[in-house]
Amino acid sequence: MRRLSLLALAAVLAVEGLGRSSGASFAAQTANQNAVYAFTALYAPGSLTATPSGHDVSLSWPAGTNGSGYSVLGAGNGTSTDCSSASFGSIASTAATTYTDTGRYTPQGTEFCYQVMTSFGAWTSVNANPVAAAQLGVVASAAAAANGSVAGDLATGDTIVITFNQPMTTSTGPAVGNSVCSINGATIMLASTTTSGNCSTSETVNLGTLTGGDSTRRARYAATYAWSSGNTVLTVTIGARTDGSQNSTLTGTWTFNPSTTATTLHSATGDFHVCDTNAGGGNCLPALSGGV
Repeated sequence: MRRLSLLALAAVLAVEGLGRSSGASFAAQTANQNAVYAFTALYAPGSLTATPSGHDVSLSWPAGTNGSGYSVLGAGNGTSTDCSSASFGSIASTAATTYTDTGRYTPQGTEFCYQVMTSFGAWTSVNANPVAAAQLGVVASAAAAANGSVAGDLATGDTIVITFNQPMTTSTGPAVGNSVCSINGATIMLASTTTSGNCSTSETVNLGTLTGGDSTRRARYAATYAWSSGNTVLTVTIGARTDGSQNSTLTGTWTFNPSTTATTLHSATGDFHVCDTNAGGGNCLPALSGGV
């Protein structure tokens, strides 16, 4: 009996010694509350993807190493995609390598940072835990213009490209025959349902408006509309001028304003209307980069 007791004591001391000093013990950031010892390190997943989907955010990552599950954390981050200084809080625990953060969409247009850690009991991986940012809600995340003919003039061949943060239902966007109309002053109507005559700010638009710059005259143009990249990118190509004696010359800084009509520009998931205001501190009205 004495021999067995000594052997048992030696085994306990050996395990405790490994728990305290073995180079193969856990790398973790929480206390070992249950006196559970491990003989290998936890390694974080190699990457993290955060994809807006309707009013949710879908997360996915490759498997970590030596854990039994994953801890998902998150933090609001204003309009910045830099998550390096985010103050993360726990969102969920899961054994899978995917997670859907449901109902995460306000304030629309703001950025939300996610982080995932490999976990085992109370332990979590410490180093290289991946992070990713997602712009919340259904948002026009970017707008860009490119010249296709006469520099500075809105003319045949010019393009205006609107990028959304998730796939859209194309039937709720611009329709065949919708025009583009430049109003002298500071407004361009995109995908107007009015097809002829002088331009007016009272026209119904299936895409939205550009505002804030300066246009020299009224001119209406035919246009074509093409979706790409899984219906996340819409390219507007300016066609022939159909009204007005000259092309409009554009200068200044322009901002894209999505249509405020509730039946337009819906997400493919959830059928939600695109964010059309910066209320709440988000960025739903992107500045137009490039130029015609």
